[in-house]
Amino acid sequence: MIDLIIQTQPDDESCGPTSLHAIYKFYGVDIPLDEIIQGIDRSLSGGTLTPMLAKHALQNGFQTRIYIYNLNLFDPTWFHHGEADNQFLIEKLNTQMEYKNDPYMVKETLAYLDYLKLDGKISMNSLNVDLLKKYFKRGIPILTALSATYLYRSSREYFTPEGKSVYDDIRGTPCGHFVVLCGYDQKKRLVVIADPHAKNPLFHNNYYKVSINRLINSIMLGVLTYDANLLIIEPKER
Repeated sequence: MIDLIIQTQPDDESCGPTSLHAIYKFYGVDIPLDEIIQGIDRSLSGGTLTPMLAKHALQNGFQTRIYIYNLNLFDPTWFHHGEADNQFLIEKLNTQMEYKNDPYMVKETLAYLDYLKLDGKISMNSLNVDLLKKYFKRGIPILTALSATYLYRSSREYFTPEGKSVYDDIRGTPCGHFVVLCGYDQKKRLVVIADPHAKNPLFHNNYYKVSINRLINSIMLGVLTYDANLLIIEPKER
């Protein structure tokens, strides 16, 4: 298990910045959580998106790679053996915006354009345990955007005007979330998770393990809330 310490998120919309803060602390970069929250762009729903977190990491001297699984935004044919040139992706995303003008999709597209222009990398490789283990073996934690609703097997949620999350199986919609993956138990096929939501309905704790199948399904279903990604953050190679 990767020795990573995560704080409890201060509100229902700061899981992303809190997860990023844990990654920074792991690498010995001490940026106050409040400063990170203030410095990260917001999505239309009030939270944040993976490219917005990655942009912050790039601006603070890290190198990043996003493994993308959102087919609403990225077409599989844009990638060759999982990789694509940044300028090529920028051109494709700009052209796509001429035909798809949903406000949420436009906001996410603009976030990815900002990210790509800062030389952030994007890949589309099969999501499986080997991909996760590739980074765990190197001692690299993985920040991931997923469906909290599926991960926790909880009721769907809605947000009050004040930004507070309320569980409601009728009025609610699927809820996205950010957590950090910290290791893999090969024998039991369990992934170690550091979760900024300490009062989560699954374990009521910041740290727990879930089956690899449950995790992968949760990540893929993150597309329902505009994020289905892995975010790799590493110090720049010298």
